[in-house]
Amino acid sequence: MNIAFFLRTGDAAVPPEPPLPEGMTLRLWRPNDKSGRDPLRIGVKIQHLLSLYDDDRYTEIGIWFEGTRLHRLIVTPRWHRFPFMDRGDLQIGGVWTHPAWRRRGLASLSVHRAHRLFAAPGQRLWYVTDSANGASIALAKGSGYRPAGEGRRTKPLGIALVGQYRLDRRYTLA
Repeated sequence: MNIAFFLRTGDAAVPPEPPLPEGMTLRLWRPNDKSGRDPLRIGVKIQHLLSLYDDDRYTEIGIWFEGTRLHRLIVTPRWHRFPFMDRGDLQIGGVWTHPAWRRRGLASLSVHRAHRLFAAPGQRLWYVTDSANGASIALAKGSGYRPAGEGRRTKPLGIALVGQYRLDRRYTLA
């Protein structure tokens, strides 16, 4: 699988955040929050307790409507799955939108919120996606990310959870 790597620095201007559509709520979740019994959150809480992340900025940004999650984006500090990152870098990923709500700007809205929360001067933000995912690449480029390289996702013994996103070819960023 070919993976595309994009990079944005916190020095880039953060445009105004688009308004949240009427009736929707934006929620933040962090591993030290008491809520969250779904398997993903339980796994993240365990990883957090084991100090597998470089810092405590792991954040899930969710957009909800009438009790249903319509969209999710995850901000992740450096950990073993992202060996290309430097200490202090963050990765924007885990972007998912309910199929019935795609192409309505929810992903762009959550990326803007992530930038508002984390785009401090000098902060490096990564965006990693499958190179065939045109919608995700358009989101990255439209959010101010520049192509930074290409690589692959490893799955030792076929187990994705212990695999890594390897940046095999870095681009020179002007």
